[in-house]
Amino acid sequence: MLKKAFAALTATALAVGMLAGCTDSQSSSSNESGDSKEKNGIVTITTVRTLKDDTKFREGEDLNNNPITRWSEKELGIKWKTLWTAPNDEQYHNKIRLALSSGQKLPDVFKVSDGQLINDLIRSGKVMPVDEAIEKYASPRLKKIYEQFPEAFYPATVDGKRYGIPRFSGGNGSDSLLWIRKDWLDKLGLQPPKTIEDLEKIMDAFVNKDPDGNGKKDTIGLTLASKNGLATWLADGSFIFGAYGNYEPGSWSKGEDGKLVYGSVQPSMKKALAKLNEWYEKGYLDKEVGILDEQTAIKSFVAGKSGIISAPPWAAGWPIADALKNNPGAIVEPYPLPSGPDGKIGRRGEGLVTGMFLFSKDFKHMDKFFQYLDEAYAYVYNDSKYFKYGLAEGYDYVMKNGKPVYDDKEIPGGRLDPGAYFITEAIPTVPYMLYDLVEELYTTKRQPKNAYEYTRIVSLGESFMKAATIVNQQNQYRIENEFTGPPTKTMQKRGEFLTKMERETFANIIYGRAPLSAFDDFVKKWEESGGKEITKEVNEWYQSVKGAK
Repeated sequence: MLKKAFAALTATALAVGMLAGCTDSQSSSSNESGDSKEKNGIVTITTVRTLKDDTKFREGEDLNNNPITRWSEKELGIKWKTLWTAPNDEQYHNKIRLALSSGQKLPDVFKVSDGQLINDLIRSGKVMPVDEAIEKYASPRLKKIYEQFPEAFYPATVDGKRYGIPRFSGGNGSDSLLWIRKDWLDKLGLQPPKTIEDLEKIMDAFVNKDPDGNGKKDTIGLTLASKNGLATWLADGSFIFGAYGNYEPGSWSKGEDGKLVYGSVQPSMKKALAKLNEWYEKGYLDKEVGILDEQTAIKSFVAGKSGIISAPPWAAGWPIADALKNNPGAIVEPYPLPSGPDGKIGRRGEGLVTGMFLFSKDFKHMDKFFQYLDEAYAYVYNDSKYFKYGLAEGYDYVMKNGKPVYDDKEIPGGRLDPGAYFITEAIPTVPYMLYDLVEELYTTKRQPKNAYEYTRIVSLGESFMKAATIVNQQNQYRIENEFTGPPTKTMQKRGEFLTKMERETFANIIYGRAPLSAFDDFVKKWEESGGKEITKEVNEWYQSVKGAK
């Protein structure tokens, strides 16, 4: 588990990771060869990226013409040229694969989040190692972040060399806590849960004491998604497993000997599955829990038919806001995760990175890339000479009477997010930085000092800030997946079968279709059907990347 001390980063590291978490760019040439080209002191760097529907522009603008690209060209001498976009990661990665297999020139800089594709690109010899460039061109603040999170480089480390720059996540930005219908608690005279036993009493009341007052027994206790795994990003069940041990299903963690072990086959899983079966039999869970994914599971909570959901702080905006809108008078509050019988608490920990920036072997301007990246971090650090009040006047702020105003209603045409125009696809984040800052703002009640604090924290509301503070205060209970490499050889051959077997076994135990002893049979079959070999391969990978620079 990650310790709280590790999460309490310096302000510098915190701010830096924030920016890195948003980078998704490429740099290449403006000519057909793919080599970056310099003309009149301006370096053209090509890139490709995903572009989601919620990225908005002012009329007449696009990814190649917006306030960030104009700033980059004028102040840094970098002209970014986005060659193409894709609406989602799947289509994006397919286009990269096609370019690789057909021998096309790669863009100068591009982000990849698929582990196998990262490995294939590195093995192809078409992307360059970055160790020398980091040493020569990365700013002190970037180097500091990279030194604090060496494991962030593991996904793009091969034979002791690093081939990618991490696109950092928020660290704990998508870690979950409990969201509970407080109006139901108050109506039934209940207190928030501190233990799993407390939670059971609440769920029992939510199911059997008509909390919505419609005279029908039509409510459930806990919204849970399990179709794609029980430790997930929304309607998360990881806290249940964390209450019984230091492992999460579908995740690789350090065992007692320091080697990586697969969470789904550890003995503590059995206790959690027994508890889930008990809850299902008592009607605390949706009858169709086994086939519900994240999107379908939340429907019960949004409709006002469920009283509890485990979700990240950003859920305050969705789906919590939808539940409040659909159920007049509803009050939903965030609460810490409860402890198990032995005092254990645990949750699925978000990974450190959401992708890696790779660079064409022909790219000649790593110095410019790092200059651009550092200036983006400078905004998060609030020490930028270019972004003193915000990213772009008329987009995320306006000046009135000599002072910046961040209120959406005061910005002609409404506030837009220029951070989405960076190659990072959003304002980057250093792992754990954002929620450290949220906690400081929430507990001290001070006013935001800059655009970043207003637009990324305060404007999201009290509920989000309270939830993020709670998550940050429980950082010591994170259980992070330590395996971030490409699928191993045996995973490629047997992984699909093993995953299917695991999910079917877990679902059957929860539904009561199979006895609890089926877990022991599953563990034995998992090991015999490739699991033992996969464990060996995972640890070989782990040892190889730990020894890298």
